[in-house]
Amino acid sequence: MSDETGDGIPDIEEKSKAPWLWGGGIALAAIIGVGIASSGDGPNWSSNEAAMSAAEEKATETTEAQAQKPEPKSDPDVRGVIKPKQESTVASRMTARITSMPFGKGQSFRKGALLAQFDCSAIRAELRAAQAAANAYNVTYKTNVELDQYEAIGKNEVAVAKANLGKANAEANAIKANLTDCAVYAPFSGTVVEEIAGRGEIAASGQPLLTIQSGGDLEVELIVPSNWLTWLRPGADFTFKIDETGADVTGQITRLGASVDPVSKTIRVTGNVDKTESLVLPGMSGTGVFVKPDAKVASNATRQTAPQKTSKQQIEE
Repeated sequence: MSDETGDGIPDIEEKSKAPWLWGGGIALAAIIGVGIASSGDGPNWSSNEAAMSAAEEKATETTEAQAQKPEPKSDPDVRGVIKPKQESTVASRMTARITSMPFGKGQSFRKGALLAQFDCSAIRAELRAAQAAANAYNVTYKTNVELDQYEAIGKNEVAVAKANLGKANAEANAIKANLTDCAVYAPFSGTVVEEIAGRGEIAASGQPLLTIQSGGDLEVELIVPSNWLTWLRPGADFTFKIDETGADVTGQITRLGASVDPVSKTIRVTGNVDKTESLVLPGMSGTGVFVKPDAKVASNATRQTAPQKTSKQQIEE
């Protein structure tokens, strides 16, 4: 009995130790696996993190370089507005009642057409009186001249008669000159823009009556960068695209502005508008497009080095 019991006890102990042996083997394998991973046989997590950091830094540097890289600048839009070449406000030069205004707002007229007529009956009556007085002084003067030939009158009386005649003629001429203000005629062919006074009203001297502007004779006023003065000259061609209609009209620069705006660095230029079948009215706005001359022409014109052209300007040429 004792032997069997003694033999059985060790068996039981060995069986009870088996789980511990398995657990220890698993732990040892885990330690070995960690050692292999750290030795380079497995995936190197530290190296991957370093590579990702380097890639992120490179991407950041590329983005910053692109942000710092100057983008090619294109010319700003050249805005402008259509204007009449001639515009005027017709005013009265006398105080009188308006008897006629043949043309209303929007109507066209020719140069020399009657725009306004005033009641000048009182002035005409004054003129007739002054002319009658001048005639009387003329008769007196002639009579005195004849008497002076016979030495029947003094020299002084002849001189006074002559002076009175001159005064009467001057007064008659002054009244006659006022009659020219009884009618207002168009200084140029055009259109009535605004009626300020009406028929039957009493117009005071200097009171505006009508606002008129030239009809088909138009021009465009453009605002361009001041550095364009290195090549822009009168005679330069341009195309003007009208916002309201989308039509393109052509023209040539006629004159440059007298000064540069120091804040916006721009200058106003004016150009003719070529005749076109498209509807073009004063007040329409749009964008102007210019074609720059080549560097040689620009340098010969300005005796300076021509500015470098942008990509947009090269494409336009």
